[in-house]
Amino acid sequence: MASYGRALSALHPTFATIFRSLEEGLEEAQRYHTERQYKRSDDPHLYLHLARRRACAVLEEEGLAARLVDDSAALNMSGILIHHQGFAVRVLHAQRGTAGEIEVPVPGPSRPRQEFWRQASAIPGLETDNLLLLWLDDKGVLQDPMVLIRPLRGDNLKANLQLEWRGKIYREMAKLRAEDLVGLEPDWQADRLA
Repeated sequence: MASYGRALSALHPTFATIFRSLEEGLEEAQRYHTERQYKRSDDPHLYLHLARRRACAVLEEEGLAARLVDDSAALNMSGILIHHQGFAVRVLHAQRGTAGEIEVPVPGPSRPRQEFWRQASAIPGLETDNLLLLWLDDKGVLQDPMVLIRPLRGDNLKANLQLEWRGKIYREMAKLRAEDLVGLEPDWQADRLA
């Protein structure tokens, strides 16, 4: 069970690449839409799929174990899965809730997503610590920070979503030393049972 600080420290080498990959993905999606005079609002799933596809290619080019994941017909829940140092990180485009906060997605009816949220191993035969990395953009510009989350459970209902912790990843964290991140505390953490 990874703490927020331990997860930050382990994933630290990936931060700059993840930010850059999503920026390149958004640029490519915007270029595609501009050239064809498409409006993002007409097919927002296409825009985000193009961004994810390019971002995944950049991650792979940089030597990270990354792949596109779409384990259901819910295109808005498709994302990128990164494996790094025992962590399985599902990178998802998020939505803002009514209070302006990034909304944590529920896994819905998909058994693979529910298992990921429940911390079932994302790599057969190996133990993984499963995390969600949520990102937003504003008119094609990647927002800083992203939000890193350790889910514990979920299904179709928001009321059944259970998280261990939730904390931010800022672009500037890539310039720090990994060992400086170990002691950081998340923005929110579930109460520990005695």
